[in-house]
Amino acid sequence: MKTRKLILTVVLVLVVAPFLLKALQGTRESSVDGQPNKALYYSNPLDERLRYVNPHDKTLRYVNPLVMENAGRLADPTVIKYQGKYYLYLTGGLISAGNAAATVWSSDDLVHWQCHKVSIQGGRKITAPTAFDYKDYVYLTGNDIGLFRSHSPLGPFEFFGDFMDEQGQRLERERDPSHGWEDGGVFDPAIFVDEDDRVYLYYAGGSTAGIYGVELDSKGLRKFLNTPQHFFRFETTHIWERYGNWNEYSEQSWIEGPWMTKHNGTYYLQYAAPGTDWKTYAVGVYTSKNPLGPYAYYKGSPILLHRGGLINGCAHHSVVEGPDGNLWAIYTLLYRNWNRMFERRIGMDPVGFDDQGNMFIRGPSETPQWAPGVKSKPWEDNDSGSYPLSEDKNYSVSSEAPGRNAPYAVDNNNRTWWAPAENDTEPWLTLDLGAESRQMYIVDSARILFTLPEGDLWDDYRLGGQEGKPRIRQYKIEVSSDGKTFTTVVDKTKNDRDNAVEFDEITPVKCRHVKLTITNWPKDLPLGVLEFTAFGKPTPQ
Repeated sequence: MKTRKLILTVVLVLVVAPFLLKALQGTRESSVDGQPNKALYYSNPLDERLRYVNPHDKTLRYVNPLVMENAGRLADPTVIKYQGKYYLYLTGGLISAGNAAATVWSSDDLVHWQCHKVSIQGGRKITAPTAFDYKDYVYLTGNDIGLFRSHSPLGPFEFFGDFMDEQGQRLERERDPSHGWEDGGVFDPAIFVDEDDRVYLYYAGGSTAGIYGVELDSKGLRKFLNTPQHFFRFETTHIWERYGNWNEYSEQSWIEGPWMTKHNGTYYLQYAAPGTDWKTYAVGVYTSKNPLGPYAYYKGSPILLHRGGLINGCAHHSVVEGPDGNLWAIYTLLYRNWNRMFERRIGMDPVGFDDQGNMFIRGPSETPQWAPGVKSKPWEDNDSGSYPLSEDKNYSVSSEAPGRNAPYAVDNNNRTWWAPAENDTEPWLTLDLGAESRQMYIVDSARILFTLPEGDLWDDYRLGGQEGKPRIRQYKIEVSSDGKTFTTVVDKTKNDRDNAVEFDEITPVKCRHVKLTITNWPKDLPLGVLEFTAFGKPTPQ
């Protein structure tokens, strides 16, 4: 009997000891205030929001808006996968000043985007670009122009010719305005290559006209094989399609941005409405068993719509197969609308299909998400578990310009911003995350949205941008438990990238105070912070 008890005791010790040791180790490492933690093992099963898994035990994350090298105002993305790499074409990238060179971005993982200068014959400005590869060429087109092509997704792109109708005549609006085309091209084109190598062009007719489509001659790709089909137009009973931030314009809309996705034999014709002017800009879907219809409206539309937070005006997108084999939507999101002069950025979220085959986009996400490849089914739940800790928290600040107070940097609103006084040579903003309750937090990442000068796409180039001097902003982020002794957790005081959006991973650290210091920025560029967000979780009590 004693022998049996001894054996049970030994077994119990061997089983339990490692867990006790790990728990003690986690408690010890997590109790170092204001210092990066090597590991965080605690878990409170009673509160799912307090469960914390060190994100660095996983792998890459991203947050919206996406960080893009040397990028300013951007919109209308088309991303293609070419020989295992991703290439992103954008309004705001292909309209460089003087067009000595335009810009295309590339990525291996859909998260890290590197800019490249590309040449486009004739210095053509391309807005709402779309690209596709077909039989040894990468083709490029956009609003109201014909086709360009290159043997590389990074150019140089030569002009291949204007689009022609089924009679072989160059497209001209005045000759047949009912078809919704422009002179030599169409508005908001999207090209779809089917599994049988047949090629289809989809485009918007402008305003309430809706979406059209036509098959292209695969031998030349510029000629229509038949008369374009008019699939649908603005439907006043689709409330979300109505113009306005409250969809208050009952008879007005702007239907645009078509995109085609084929899944399990069904064609999903996606589109954007009611216009990029509005926070309500969203994505809807029609479906068919034939690429040229007839198409039926999906009553679950819109499949991507803002949730009342920082990320809104999210539409005019493209869908691409990620490195994980899953589908991902890359979309426009709206910052501000300066009297019809749009300031926009780019977002990303996973695409899924329910049991009935209905398409949806799991977004727009507002918090750090797992990058493609981390979750096998990201459309079910791709959130990394970190959420904003800094919104509307108590603060201290080095200075404030008149009307540009520090709370505007932490109000979860990209239409307001903090600006320091003109004579402040090293402005800083300190947040007390746990004021009043003395709550402590584990901070694991931070996002900064910097301002650009007021204006439109073209102002990016006149004031700097890709063709001018880089707009380098340098900074550091520090944390503290007592608000007196600070430890640097992000050091970008030697940053050499022109990024209007920054997302920094932080080795998880227990703290209460977070401090942002801007150490340098272009002196001819007004400094402002639209939003400074610290992400993480509260420590368990």
